[in-house]
Amino acid sequence: MLAFSTDTQLDDGLTFGSMATDNAGSAREIVPGGKDQSGNGNLTSIPSAAIRANGADYVHYFNIRNWTGWIINYSGLYKSVDNGQTWKKCETVLFSANSNFGMVGYFKKDGYVYMMGTHAGRINPAYLARFKEADIENQNLYEYWNSTSSQWIPGNESAATVLINEKVGELSFVYNTKHNKWILTYFSEDRYNITMRTAENITGPWSSPYELAAGSAYSQLYGSYLHPLSATGDNLYFLMSMWMPYNTFLMKAELADMGDL
Repeated sequence: MLAFSTDTQLDDGLTFGSMATDNAGSAREIVPGGKDQSGNGNLTSIPSAAIRANGADYVHYFNIRNWTGWIINYSGLYKSVDNGQTWKKCETVLFSANSNFGMVGYFKKDGYVYMMGTHAGRINPAYLARFKEADIENQNLYEYWNSTSSQWIPGNESAATVLINEKVGELSFVYNTKHNKWILTYFSEDRYNITMRTAENITGPWSSPYELAAGSAYSQLYGSYLHPLSATGDNLYFLMSMWMPYNTFLMKAELADMGDL
């Protein structure tokens, strides 16, 4: 489902103004899943990121076959041209079940949409791609970062090399204009926390990990989706989930001078 918010004063929480609804006025599904419980078909579709490009809204999603092992069928895009009220599948963008962009994050900068991705799940390294905003529906024009050659390789997903070499879960990233740094957040299974890293250039080098929230303080935490207001100023706002009570919470971290982070 999809909620809308114009709230820019987040210190007292995040207020939603409306939802995408059905004819009865109830919140409705926007990215359909097949509800196949066999473990061998189309079970459900899960959004992992969203971006506005060329005046349209896009949601990246992955289609789950079986939650045991996070087995997916594919991942792709849905598009809305009426401010999120109705959505249609983009048939020209399709990532395979084995793609390293099964789950992604997006951020727009300097005419490009940067896309950081992982294989579906929470135990895989992160990779990097980009494309011109106008080319979001033309997957053949996506460029993949290859650190060996220090080049962006067009049209060849397999050329992407590892960007963050550890277990990266449900990543999110922004470019903070006050600190002039990229900020990446994600769930770290090994450290059992929400991790932050920073970089002056999106291709790296990325800083050592910094703990934003510890599992010892927030039991069964996961997810770390950055609010757009994190791209300016000293406040980092992110949405963090907890398995029990199976809910999502708005979190805030105050950025200092960041030093060598």
